[in-house]
Amino acid sequence: MQGRYSFWIRVLYCLVVGLAVSSYFIPLGDKVGEWLPLLGGFADFSAFNENLLLRGVLGGIFNVLIALSLLAINTKSVHNVFLPNFTVAFFLVIALLNPSAVYFSTIHPAVLLMVWGQYCFISSQKFTSMFLLSCAALFYAPLLLALPFVLIISVLGAADILRVTLKSLGGLILPFVYLLSFRYMAYADAMVFIDEYVQKAIDFSSPLYRVSFTSLFLVLCIGSVLIHSLSNVFRKLFRNSIITEHILKMELMCMLLGGAMFFMFWGNGDVPVNIIVALPLSMLFSFHFTGNITAAPARIEFILLCCAAVISRLYYFI
Repeated sequence: MQGRYSFWIRVLYCLVVGLAVSSYFIPLGDKVGEWLPLLGGFADFSAFNENLLLRGVLGGIFNVLIALSLLAINTKSVHNVFLPNFTVAFFLVIALLNPSAVYFSTIHPAVLLMVWGQYCFISSQKFTSMFLLSCAALFYAPLLLALPFVLIISVLGAADILRVTLKSLGGLILPFVYLLSFRYMAYADAMVFIDEYVQKAIDFSSPLYRVSFTSLFLVLCIGSVLIHSLSNVFRKLFRNSIITEHILKMELMCMLLGGAMFFMFWGNGDVPVNIIVALPLSMLFSFHFTGNITAAPARIEFILLCCAAVISRLYYFI
């Protein structure tokens, strides 16, 4: 199956390399406001932000780990409808559209945990899934806002609602119980931590008024491909296996939540919030292009998407 798409996969990976290399030549903006809840109060994360070499190495490691995780999960479970290399390449392209994605941020470990949390979700391991997603919120505080929605969705349609609810709720609160207990015993500042955590979780900032024309063109291209992908998903949603159906429903949910978070927290310094939305978009785009790349409309969409990414990057050097 890979041979039919080898040319298009090579195009995507060439784009990934170009975006990654060029990102290192673009100056970083202000990192004020980034906070790591897990280390809040007893580690100076702001000092770490100044070490670009270390952040670059860690950012590369985490990007590779996320890509390998997506590759492994797709290859193991859904390689017949989601081409693994497409999923990985689309994720890296969308993530690297923000140049700061090559440098470590609190969002990187959060997204890695989200990848495996989603895998456990579709594998009906509700406790482990909610535990991993809750841990992700301890790396990137705004994810706290998405947890109640994920909890509700995890229990909807369950045969044994009470059991599933207790397991999901247990996995959700356990990481917070551990962390708050530690802070109470070690620093006696559990309430102070809660207050700061909530403030960071609702620190909205979305400077849409500063959007450039090239960024708008990129968003329009991604949006048009997404609309076509969604129509393809809804048309084939109930024609696939149960596992594929569950994945598509989960990615639709993640796209809505991730998209909302992207627009609410887009302006928080150079934190690459687009990595969150890159996760569901890569799966939806992979599903769409895996079945349609041989058709002319899909190829045009693919080319336009790549051209928009190139133009968006060239804008930084003009």
